[in-house]
Amino acid sequence: MEKRHKSKKKRMIISISLSVLLVGGGATGWILYQNGKIPFLSQQSIKASAIKVNQQKVDKLESSDQQAKDFIAEHHDVLNDLTGWSAIEHPDWPAVQEEATAIKNTIGTIEVKDSVLKKDFQHMEKLAGQLEQTKDQALLKELHRYFHDLDVVINEDDGSNTYFDVTSYGKSVVKTSK
Repeated sequence: MEKRHKSKKKRMIISISLSVLLVGGGATGWILYQNGKIPFLSQQSIKASAIKVNQQKVDKLESSDQQAKDFIAEHHDVLNDLTGWSAIEHPDWPAVQEEATAIKNTIGTIEVKDSVLKKDFQHMEKLAGQLEQTKDQALLKELHRYFHDLDVVINEDDGSNTYFDVTSYGKSVVKTSK
């Protein structure tokens, strides 16, 4: 009988210890998530509904910039497929590198007259070139966010009500109220 009592006591101690570990681990994870310390889970963004776009500035994009608008929309859709629904955590690297090559090969052929937007395009071309050579989730995330923000600002995409405020062009035409 005494052996049974010790065994029961041992199981209870183990159960309590595991419960404390699970609750403590969950609380720690939640705190890290809330403070943006867990890569790819933190969403440091602004609600797209909280931004105000200077539409006059956007409207100044000349009709020849329609090619840029279409390019942004098309590649944002592809990058959404490659990064959305937690795909960023385990990317399909061959597909990512194929998309990076497509972006790099096309972006230089698009005539962009706005100097600030051109700067963003040059940075996106650089990111795409780096993604062709390496499997870097941070680069993929940054490239997606560039396309995302430009699509929100230029093409008035709703962006799933998210705006990351990463592009130079966006900073030049958007006022945020965080």
